[in-house]
Amino acid sequence: MDKDAITESLRKFVERRDDLLHEDLDGFALQISRFMELCDNDELIKSVLTPVINKHSPDVESWWKQLSNKEIEFPTNSDEELALRYSILQSVKNDPDKVYGFTFAYGKRKKDEGIELFRSIVIRPFTTELSDRLSKAANLATPEERALQAVPLSRIPSATEIRIFLSHKSVDKPIVKRYYNVLKELGFDPWLDEPDMPAGTNLERGIFSGFEKSCAAVFFITSNFKDESYLATEVDYAIAQKRKKGNKFAIITLRYTDASPVPGLLTPYIYKNIENDLEGFNEIVRALPIELGQTRWKKGIE
Repeated sequence: MDKDAITESLRKFVERRDDLLHEDLDGFALQISRFMELCDNDELIKSVLTPVINKHSPDVESWWKQLSNKEIEFPTNSDEELALRYSILQSVKNDPDKVYGFTFAYGKRKKDEGIELFRSIVIRPFTTELSDRLSKAANLATPEERALQAVPLSRIPSATEIRIFLSHKSVDKPIVKRYYNVLKELGFDPWLDEPDMPAGTNLERGIFSGFEKSCAAVFFITSNFKDESYLATEVDYAIAQKRKKGNKFAIITLRYTDASPVPGLLTPYIYKNIENDLEGFNEIVRALPIELGQTRWKKGIE
């Protein structure tokens, strides 16, 4: 499968998995049917499930019978357990009323209570294990892949929300360019006036657009800093974004040794006294509202 096909498979899986786990209970029968149809027909999911299912043939009816005795056991072997959970879900797809078994086994009176128990005991462990295996099979560092790691889609920033605005005096550009290069290597989209405002760009509009697409603004206070008038507009833009985006936007000030005090406009926000670039970069990473991704081998390394 090519990258686009894999990404689409992951997108559909995440969507139907989340519907099955979180949608209203009234639509449970429909959601489990849609989820299992995807598992049975999607090429990526089949590539993970089929070898396991072909190798193991769990006695699902015996499992349902033991449930009537209030006994719930699953195999210790992860493949056997996955195959059994899959077979259980298939049986509920074919006969949604089987969920009543959970209602009665646990002394509940309402079918909704049985469905919630079924979600917790059978579905969530199945989707968690399958998510992990699909992640490894896909081997893609995409938002869809991250969503499989139990990161809700609402917590994944879009491509237009990962900019980091780097505010500085022109004389400090060599220092700031070092931060720009490292942030770029880590997958962020740092904003710097030189590469991000081509000749002819309206200064105010260019800066405003940079802030609109950013998750943070970093202000560099060095020994070259003499007054705060040069950054008044940028501070105003940063504060406006903080009010608009709340905890999805950070204002970070780095004050180098022997620099002037942090301007009063910035003191209510995160600021750190640092001695070198390494300390400064560490403070930026700690203060950002976006976390760094999971460690993984670089693409192409086997």
